[in-house]
Amino acid sequence: MLDFAVQFPQQVADAAEIGRSFRAPAWLRDPRNIVLAGMGGSAVAGDFLVRLCEGRSEAPFVVCRDYRIPAFVGPDTLLIASSHSGNTEETLAAAAAALRRRARVLCITTGGKLQAFARRHRARKVALLRIPQTEPPMPPRAALGYSLIPLAYALESAGAFPGADREVQEAIPLLERLQEQVGPKALTRRNRAKQVAKSLLDKIPWVQGTAGIMSAAAYRWRCQFNENSKMLACSSEYPELNHNEVVGWELAEKLAGRIEVIMLRRPDDHWRTRARVDITRRTLVGPKAAVHLIEAKGRSLLAQLMWTVYLGDFVSLYLAFLNRVDPASIDSINALKRALERLRRP
Repeated sequence: MLDFAVQFPQQVADAAEIGRSFRAPAWLRDPRNIVLAGMGGSAVAGDFLVRLCEGRSEAPFVVCRDYRIPAFVGPDTLLIASSHSGNTEETLAAAAAALRRRARVLCITTGGKLQAFARRHRARKVALLRIPQTEPPMPPRAALGYSLIPLAYALESAGAFPGADREVQEAIPLLERLQEQVGPKALTRRNRAKQVAKSLLDKIPWVQGTAGIMSAAAYRWRCQFNENSKMLACSSEYPELNHNEVVGWELAEKLAGRIEVIMLRRPDDHWRTRARVDITRRTLVGPKAAVHLIEAKGRSLLAQLMWTVYLGDFVSLYLAFLNRVDPASIDSINALKRALERLRRP
């Protein structure tokens, strides 16, 4: 897992080549609305794309983490079915439902049943965007570059993400520099990811992100703590958390010693949102729990998002080392899947 993280900038560069070489069908252009159906690591790309597209596309964009798809899905919908393995049962059900409603379907996968579905129905406005399966196999959460970047190019073709290539090209050298700064070869005294991980040992990470891409990044940090570090974690969003969560800190004295807060923000957040982060840090949360304030680097939204996410990936992996757990294992998820396989439909 650490090797996958170290190689992530190259993965993003390779994914950009896949995106550039994708021949987008004419029907991909100008959908009325967009849905990304996926689960787990494959759905996180949807969370990111929703935030990246919301200020530049008039098409509403939602993520569907379910067997059932929204009622509005129809012929003018672009449904993106995202499954790294190609065998995610919820995503397969969503793709089949979209086909029945004559929606446009773009499948992104390494293979499996979803690839077979796309090839079987390619005459019915179903396209396949194939991404590579590595050896050793890469877990979906480690394959974010492959699940996100080719879709950014596809959505650029669809008119929903103008400027995607420019932002990807900015992100790659930014990620390479961050890898040098916080990768395993960088000493702890100069390595912020290792420092944050040491501070979070035996604590509950609480990740707060500002509205937009930092909110999506906060959720990614939370999930990486769950899966890589095998730790409970929470995530929330500014300014919404100032209307509810902050009140919960009033009686947090007994819990505060077990919680550390990571605040994620952008240099160009709304000025009042930045003020909210500062006030919350100084007067509401900071006096009760340790706070790590992290400000995204980069000019474009995608570069800022990828920089923040990449930093969090390393923090979660260093925490796995400190917790003496295997970041690749997902025993609880596999046990749940086995239990589901034994069920019979009532």
